[in-house]
Formats: sequence, C-alpha cells, structure tokens
Amino acid sequence: MSDIPPVPWSELSANENPWGPGPHARAAIIAATDEGCRYGMDFHARLVDAIAAKEQVDRSRIVIGSGSGELLHMLALAWCERGQVVCAWPTFSQLMLFAEKLGAETRKIPVDAELRHDLPALAAATTPNTSLLHVCNPNNPTGTVVEGSRLRQFCSDMAQRTLVVVDEAYLDMVDDGATTSMVDLARTDANVIVLRTFSKIHGLAGLRVGYGIAHPDIIQRLKRFQMTTPNILGLAAATASLDDSEFLARTRTALIADRRRMAAACDELDLRYATPQGNFLFLQPGMPPDAFRARMKAKQIEVGRPFEPLLDWCRVSVGTTDETSVFIAALRAVVKG
Repeated sequence: MSDIPPVPWSELSANENPWGPGPHARAAIIAATDEGCRYGMDFHARLVDAIAAKEQVDRSRIVIGSGSGELLHMLALAWCERGQVVCAWPTFSQLMLFAEKLGAETRKIPVDAELRHDLPALAAATTPNTSLLHVCNPNNPTGTVVEGSRLRQFCSDMAQRTLVVVDEAYLDMVDDGATTSMVDLARTDANVIVLRTFSKIHGLAGLRVGYGIAHPDIIQRLKRFQMTTPNILGLAAATASLDDSEFLARTRTALIADRRRMAAACDELDLRYATPQGNFLFLQPGMPPDAFRARMKAKQIEVGRPFEPLLDWCRVSVGTTDETSVFIAALRAVVKG
C-alpha cells in the first residue's frame, strides 16, 4: 500500500503559493471585513508606509496596483503605444500582449542555451526606437536568473537608452546568492522600475495586490494610467503579510525544499530541466507535451500550458509537500510508461 497521502486534485499550473495566506494576513482579512463598506484610502496609505519602510524608499517612489498585472498594463499604456518593446522569449507576456493591442512592436529575443536572458542579444535589440525593456528575474516560465552584478550593470547601461522594467515576482524564492534585487537602482535617478507582487511568496494571488518602485517622475507618469484600486481585504492582508517573517521564512523553506525534490526526480529520470529559482520547474517531459499533460491529468494533476517557442517543455508549479510527493510518483509512472 502506498505511503503517499491521497490528494484529490493537484493544481500545479498557475504558480500559486499553496501555503498562503499566512496567519497575519488571515487575521487582517477577517478584521477588515467590517470595513468592506468603506473605500480603502486609509488601507492604501498604510500599505504604502509599510512598503516604504521595508524597501527604504520615500513614499513618492511607490505605486500600488491591483496585482503587478495592472502595473504591467499601466506601463504599456504610459510608454508603449505605437512604440517598441524588447523582451526575452519566452517570458511573462502580459505587458507585451497588452502593448501589442496598443499598436506596439514586440522584439522577442530568444533565451540562451541555459534558458536565461541573453543580455548581449537584448542589448543589441534595444534601439533608439525602444520604448521599454522588460526583464523578468527570475524568469517565468523558465525559472532561471541572471547573476546579480551582471544584471545590475546591464540594467544600468540599458537605462541610458530606455525605461527598464524589472519584474521580481519570484525573487523571494531564489537560492541564496543566485541573484539579487535591482531595487537599489530604483532608489536612484536611474530609468528603472522594479515590480513586486503579493501573489507568490505571500500567498495572496486571489486578492490582487502588487507594487512598483521607481523615481518619483516615473511613478507620477505611471499613476496617470491607474485603472482601479486594490480591495480593502487585499490591502489589509498585504500590509500584515509584510511583517509575517516567520510564515514567509517557513513558506520559502518548504517551497525550495520541494522544488529540489522535483529537480532530483528529474535527475533520476534523466529529464532535462532549467535551473529553477521560482516556485516552479520547467522541464522536458520526453514526450509530446499534450500527451504529458493528458497523462498527468489522468492522475489528478494539472500542469502548465505551452509556452512558445519552447513547445516541447512543460512548467510545473511547486505544490504542498504532499502534492509534490504525488507529482513525483505520477511523473515516475508517466515517464517510465
């Protein structure tokens, strides 16, 4: 009899954090329900204050969005209409897809042999016509990172040519020393904006709260395109979660440990995968991806969608420890046939 605990359905497709929200956030959500009849200006101000203290920046350098997704749309509206966007490919595509709807040209630069951002190729593609350069670090869907000092020099150089957007949604889950935040550039006059989200390590994906840090001039331009405001429950939960260091550390430890178990299973099965630094693994299953997804679904596991142009790869999110055990057992069964 298997010692793997039964899991009725494992949703391992959307890079959600199955461990959250944390206890501080949950308590804040409950406490804020009585204020649901009010507009959230005070909650918004408290979150800005908390972020300013954490990131060591002035309040004027912060913008709050309904998830980082809204901020990406705002960036497209503010900088990219009928312009040109440069990005790695594949990467998180929300900004580029919205910019294309506005008439922008997207220059998609293939990742390198290790599925990392190809910095020289990105630099070569950035011209005087480039409105914005998008960098996702760790990258989604590959999970790879660029080493911190190389990325900082690259962003500093490129900021002389265009606005550099650094999306750090998964930064809290990188191995120690693998890379670093570009927030120090966002504290200066550099033409750089750093995006963060409460959807990943904080476990608040459904409550839609994110933020950006940049020079006040960039923030003011961006705010002109604000489309909505986050809800009170999300603002309260995000503010409380910032200080929940015990939950965040415990969650980070669990996600990294289970990510390493998934990678070890791929090593055992001789499956290629990109070096993972987020809460997911990007792997080659050794069979047509449609067949892999169908076989995993038959075992009650939903894995990720295709990502052009790497259509023979599959992204799998890290679930709970029990879900990871179920995934590894299913992977062995599917690959070994």
